[in-house]
Amino acid sequence: MAIEDEQHEPMLRHDDLAEQIEHMEPLAVGDQRLERKIGWIQGAMVNVSYIIGAGIFVGPALTLQLVGSGGMNLIIWFIGALVALSGTFTFMELGTMYFHSGGEVGYLEYCYRRPKYLLAYLFTYWSLMNRSSGVASQGIVFGGYVNYAIFGSTYKSVWAERGWALLSATLLAAVNILSTRMTMKMISFFTIVKISVLLLIACIGVLVLAKAIPSDVDASLNLSFFGTSNTVGPYASALYYVMNSYSGWHNLNFVVDEVKDPIRNLPKASAAAVITTATLYILTNIAYLVVLPLETMKSSEFIVAAAFFTRSLGENFATKVLPIFIGLSAFGCAASMNFTGGRVIMEVARQGLLPYGHVFGKVDSRIKSPVSAYLLQYVLSIIFIVGPPPGAVYQFIVAFAAYPVYVFYFLIALGVLILRRREPNSNRPIRAPLVCVYVFLAFTAYALVFVFIPVKNQYYPYWLPYVSAILSMVACTGFWYYQIVIKNTPSRSYNETIRNQGHAAIENEVFGEYSAVPTHELEPSHDRSEGND
Repeated sequence: MAIEDEQHEPMLRHDDLAEQIEHMEPLAVGDQRLERKIGWIQGAMVNVSYIIGAGIFVGPALTLQLVGSGGMNLIIWFIGALVALSGTFTFMELGTMYFHSGGEVGYLEYCYRRPKYLLAYLFTYWSLMNRSSGVASQGIVFGGYVNYAIFGSTYKSVWAERGWALLSATLLAAVNILSTRMTMKMISFFTIVKISVLLLIACIGVLVLAKAIPSDVDASLNLSFFGTSNTVGPYASALYYVMNSYSGWHNLNFVVDEVKDPIRNLPKASAAAVITTATLYILTNIAYLVVLPLETMKSSEFIVAAAFFTRSLGENFATKVLPIFIGLSAFGCAASMNFTGGRVIMEVARQGLLPYGHVFGKVDSRIKSPVSAYLLQYVLSIIFIVGPPPGAVYQFIVAFAAYPVYVFYFLIALGVLILRRREPNSNRPIRAPLVCVYVFLAFTAYALVFVFIPVKNQYYPYWLPYVSAILSMVACTGFWYYQIVIKNTPSRSYNETIRNQGHAAIENEVFGEYSAVPTHELEPSHDRSEGND
């Protein structure tokens, strides 16, 4: 990975850069622009806050049960880090080539131009469900751990958990509406909390290895490959759990319009987030293995971190303090998810992919926030919190909403290869190593197929959420045909009305330093500018 310059790439031709910019959605202009205030450190925290949820406190026990040995458990988490890094590089290339907030919405529209807006439209409506259900589910996880810390492990109340989730969703919506700076401070705070807990776990592990803390665990045996599973199936399941703990590594791509010097800072933030998280995850797994007997770790019913802290710092810390930290980790994940989710709603509304785009795509000029977009996301989150019955229905909705992410990941990785062939001379400040693109493409293909391996489910056929997700996306093409083909809402969208000014802003503000083409020479083609007369 490297930022390209004149020594590494031939000078871009006028036609190449002009065509590239012409096919991008434009930057907003005037009081509808959001200030570039996110540096690379804050950007990394936006990603880390999303990545580190409750998974690292639960997942290592589940993966150890599947792969059988501590040594293999470390390898499977390391493989997960490599896949996440491959995905990060893949998204870096598109994120520095197509500079606009919205993430996959813009990438899919840019890569797959026929049928017009179809894949971007499908992603839009999936994203509405996925983000809202994510904020809801993380809020319920937050509530469950808070209840555990306050009332003890025997206390169970679905509606108490939902009450905490309602409170968290309301607080997040209010903060996002009132102040972006406050939102970033909140995300940074929760990220520091998460990193501190994992560092504490890692430090205890180091002290045990250095024999500064006495332990009766045979660390060499626990870190060995003794007992490794010799069948393929468990490794597929283990990798799925691991990748779930790494999800969120491209979160910053959704708000890239607000990143300072994005060509430099987006790659720095994305790489720093994945490398930091992967390092903490590996060290945390090592610490679990040197402090806990393997059988204790495998049989952890609540969370493996609870068993870890009970053994190292005492039961009071494990049952009173740790659940609060894990709950805050889930809350921080919801905060990062909510922040970027509102921005996605704003961007797709400006493209004309949502009804009432002039409402949901508007930035309030007084407080510099897309108020209506966040209110829409808040309403949808509330529906997911209070609507589904407890148990199987809620699990079904989460699985239903999660599956399409791998469809879009696969299309994004394939899109990188398509663009390299179709537009070899386009401006690519970051060029992902080809091996990373292929690794990410292979993993997403595997993830799409893996969920159809039969598993027991007492409530509904194991395949039902995934088939339902596929059928719903197919059905959504009917809405796309009505809204995009018949009504042609993009032609009356905000982006269409500011296309000329917005494309000039892209060239001046983003590509100016990296382009050899003078700004005044970049003129949008006539057919795309007619709608502005």
